[in-house]
Amino acid sequence: MSYCSLKNIETKWLSLTFLYIIIGTGYAQQNTNLNAVRIIKLDEALQLGIQNNNQLKIANTDVAIAKENVSQAKIAKTPYIGLNMGYNYIGNPKIYDGFYDKSITVDYFNHQSSANIMGSVPIYNGGIIENKIAQQQLISTMKESVVKMTEAEIKLAIVQQYFTLEKLYRQIEVTKQNIVNTDLRIKQLQSRVSNGQNLKSDLLRTELQQSRFKVSVLQDTNNIKLVSNYLDILIGIPTDTLLQPDVSEALIPTETVNLQESLSEAYKNRIEIKQSELGVQLSESTLSITKSGFKPNVNANLFLNTQYPAQWPNYPNILNYWAAGVSLNWDVSSFYNLKHRISANKFEIEKSNTVLAVTKDQIDKDVKTVFVRFQESKETIITYKKDVELSLSNYKIVKSRYDNDFALISDMVDAELQVNGAKISLINANLDLIIQYYSLQYAMGKL
Repeated sequence: MSYCSLKNIETKWLSLTFLYIIIGTGYAQQNTNLNAVRIIKLDEALQLGIQNNNQLKIANTDVAIAKENVSQAKIAKTPYIGLNMGYNYIGNPKIYDGFYDKSITVDYFNHQSSANIMGSVPIYNGGIIENKIAQQQLISTMKESVVKMTEAEIKLAIVQQYFTLEKLYRQIEVTKQNIVNTDLRIKQLQSRVSNGQNLKSDLLRTELQQSRFKVSVLQDTNNIKLVSNYLDILIGIPTDTLLQPDVSEALIPTETVNLQESLSEAYKNRIEIKQSELGVQLSESTLSITKSGFKPNVNANLFLNTQYPAQWPNYPNILNYWAAGVSLNWDVSSFYNLKHRISANKFEIEKSNTVLAVTKDQIDKDVKTVFVRFQESKETIITYKKDVELSLSNYKIVKSRYDNDFALISDMVDAELQVNGAKISLINANLDLIIQYYSLQYAMGKL
């Protein structure tokens, strides 16, 4: 290779290194912002999420509203009491003779008043009140199930973001160690280049490798801020709080899980199935309410009245009387008006049963998918452990060859990148196993 060609190569490497060093400076500035962090355990994060999450607060408010609606529906069984009062000032009337020819003014009582109290209590209404109360109770139960489902979803989201955050911190930890190692090699290469033992391009390649490590740390640092912000929102703390997980090795699952047992647990515990079953009952209650329209309403009534004067214009006295009786109200037109609504209600019941079947199919798919991924994560860990061992052995061999001038700097860079990738893959695999375990617990309805 000619001197000019070598010079051109070194110039290109120098330009790229300069670019990555500029980015690396940005990494150093960004990384200092991770010093003030809040250490948090998984149990604490889950507890904060249950207490503070806004979506869960909305779901709980819906439950409170549904319970009030149940109480409101029960009021229909209580007696109705109404009070009516009136007062009029009557001007003295005029009696005209002919077509407004002559008039006579009558001196009359100018004040007129009346009052009455009405009471009514339902005796029979075709079961519509009981059906509406039962329907509101079903809605209340459904809202309670939404709270449980929302809580499980929030827990799963917290777990996923929590361990994603841990991945990023551990990746930074591994990469920082590589930066330290490349620092030492750069110092050695600077000495060897000045003595003519290595080419300038070897030094530039190592500096480029270090800059790439710094860029990786910068990216992971920014991702930490984004994931931490989302986790802050999930657990309901100030969104500028930087979090760092406190993960113990005890969190790594070791129990054996059986697919059929997982499916049985899911069919027994999943809130979605219970919601779909409640949906069927809700559709059936709507049909019952519609059918109540065929039946009459019977009420007992009580009426108290007082008025003054008793009769105009001859009786300027107070008149009081009361009345009690029974009233019947029957909408005969409902016999043919309700048939289409009943048909629609029956279709709604059929649809609700289909939704229940679809929900079971979806849960079957979810459980099997997560179960396979969970088992896959276990096997992946074994593979990545072996990869770390092999990459470390390869690195030792390449380093020995490089120290004895039998290998190029490019071989050293490739060996280090293999070690770095294998370590990060193993870290991610261990944390993925935990995430998949909690995902399986969620799929089984046990989270």
